[in-house]
Amino acid sequence: MNSQGVKEISKDLSIAKMSNDELHGHLKNKSCEERKLTHHILQVIAEVDQRKLYLRMAHPSLFDYLTKEIGYSAGSAQRRIDSARLLRQVPDLGNKIEEGKLNLGQVSQVQKALRLARKQDNTQLLPSEKKVLLEKLVNKSGPETELILAQEFDFPVEAEVKQKIQKDCSVRLELTLSQGQMQVLERAKALLSHAVPGGNLVDVIVHLSERYVKQRTGSSVNSKPKSSETATTNTEANATATVATKGGGEDKGKEKVVSSHRDQKPLETSMKKMILNRDQGCQFTDRRTGKICGSSYFAEIDHVHPRFAGGTHEKENLRQMCRAHNQFRYKEGC
Repeated sequence: MNSQGVKEISKDLSIAKMSNDELHGHLKNKSCEERKLTHHILQVIAEVDQRKLYLRMAHPSLFDYLTKEIGYSAGSAQRRIDSARLLRQVPDLGNKIEEGKLNLGQVSQVQKALRLARKQDNTQLLPSEKKVLLEKLVNKSGPETELILAQEFDFPVEAEVKQKIQKDCSVRLELTLSQGQMQVLERAKALLSHAVPGGNLVDVIVHLSERYVKQRTGSSVNSKPKSSETATTNTEANATATVATKGGGEDKGKEKVVSSHRDQKPLETSMKKMILNRDQGCQFTDRRTGKICGSSYFAEIDHVHPRFAGGTHEKENLRQMCRAHNQFRYKEGC
């Protein structure tokens, strides 16, 4: 290995020595550099596209060139093609990408919507109109972008339920849910995140259906037990505290595992429900910025003042936390 290679490895190892604030700042700086590089790459791709350079290199399309010659995945290539072509019409797009106000996924959604609008009713926007449209998408999430585009182009609402049996006896189902219906399903998905860890909506629907069938008939559709069904919504209910034993004798220097909850009543289900409804998401807060996590997945009930230290089940001492932050809190002692 040459000296340059050794130097690069030592740089990577130095990351482990950074403080939390330094690491956060380092990542922000590098992501900013990445966005600038992305802008530059889009400009290069746009030039390759304009020159039809890929044809000279025996590739039938820009997509084929980027995937086979440059090494992008199919999705990455298509997002860059969409963005590069829109960048030629709306140069300000590059600044928005560098600033992190727009991302390639959003731009690809825009191009897809433009293609669909052109196909449906021959709608074509001028570059100035595309610039205005992009302004409406600044700092929006993927679903928000999708909604704005559907409203801007007045795409029809598809309500027909489509059901198709496939050759392997599986059934492809296509249906439309109202905003309220989708909110209910998303809420169920969050509450079932312990029992259905993958978060797949198909799994959520099947899980709820199986529970209803079992409730009404007393037997399960699928007799094979699921390990995920034994998951608890409150892992701290079975927690133990490990303490160092002081003094002499046989126990000197050893650790003793003491059940911290053995003689205390478990948290009542009604109280768990009340806290979940009250908090509506993980209450872990970043002390520096005041940002609250807010995640409703893998919800657990946390004791602000821990039970092993005398904390009670009073509602003032309870809060909702996601599993990741609950475990992080006790690991870091924060």
